[in-house]
Amino acid sequence: MRLLLITSVLLLSGCIATPVKHALPEAPEKLTIRCPKLKEMPLEEERLTEFLKTVTQNYTTYYECAVKHDGLVEWYQIQKKIHDDVFNK
Repeated sequence: MRLLLITSVLLLSGCIATPVKHALPEAPEKLTIRCPKLKEMPLEEERLTEFLKTVTQNYTTYYECAVKHDGLVEWYQIQKKIHDDVFNK
């Protein structure tokens, strides 16, 4: 009985004294890719069709990037809540 008590105390004190590091998991790779730069309109270009093509490409690029950014923000908020619920009780 005494041996069981001593063993229990040693095991529990070892768990308390040992710091445990915990961190948020890494973000999924597809959410961490940087957004491409928007295209600039060449100054010598005067055709409206080229202007509209560039604007359309930039619009598409921006909104694709915005969707990825929103996904990263949502993923982070969910992971942070799970992390806080587990480690900050």
